[in-house]
Amino acid sequence: MEDLIELENVSIVREGKTILKDINFKMDSSENWAIIGRNGSGKSFLLRILSGNLFPSTGIVKIFGKQLGFVNIWDLRKEIGFVSDHLQREYDRETRVINVIYSGFFASNGLYQDVTDEMKEKVVDILEFLEIFHLRDRVFGHLSSGEQKKVLIARSLVFSPKLLIFDEPCNNLDLASKEDVLHSIQKLVQKGHNIVFVTHHIEEIIPQINNVLFLKEGKIIKSGDKVKMMNKKLLNNLLSYKFGVVKKNGWYYFKHF
Repeated sequence: MEDLIELENVSIVREGKTILKDINFKMDSSENWAIIGRNGSGKSFLLRILSGNLFPSTGIVKIFGKQLGFVNIWDLRKEIGFVSDHLQREYDRETRVINVIYSGFFASNGLYQDVTDEMKEKVVDILEFLEIFHLRDRVFGHLSSGEQKKVLIARSLVFSPKLLIFDEPCNNLDLASKEDVLHSIQKLVQKGHNIVFVTHHIEEIIPQINNVLFLKEGKIIKSGDKVKMMNKKLLNNLLSYKFGVVKKNGWYYFKHF
């Protein structure tokens, strides 16, 4: 097993406000994690740290055994694919889909550099794997939200990253689009990618996720094996809401009283 991520006593403070406090977390290559918490719990800040896009105010962050602050961060980020609502909202909407994906090689919003034949071959493989080859010449802003999400997943794969991080990937998707995106994420795990998946909807947690972390008011209140974590008492406490939990074929669902 390979160590992927280790956080030791990590905190984030902004303008005197503590957003994350004393976060301790470890992930290895046998694990896939879901991070669950209400809006404002600090989930997105935690993901930015895990992806190497944010340095903590205090604490130690190691990604693939390399400590932030003592490693070339740009090389490190190539090994992490990050898919977020923020990028989907901010990306240049007039860019063709194929160029959106090419831009992943350059970490740019839009394409402003020449693409090599090797890059072109890699992107064709990704398009075919995600079953979106037919979208390659469409304009990004003309796609549905679900199609845009799959294009951004494709963009995140250009360097064949070890780790994929998804920040609420099913947000604002209809049922059919949600199922399509979750199916793509399952295929990526089956292909060998490790994932961290943030959500507050337990029905989005794919069966391949084997560990869960509960984040509340910037603190980890509990983490560990998914089967032990996904119970009514713990989830009711986390989300401050009363409901039951039903498991079916490896998936979990809320059951309202």
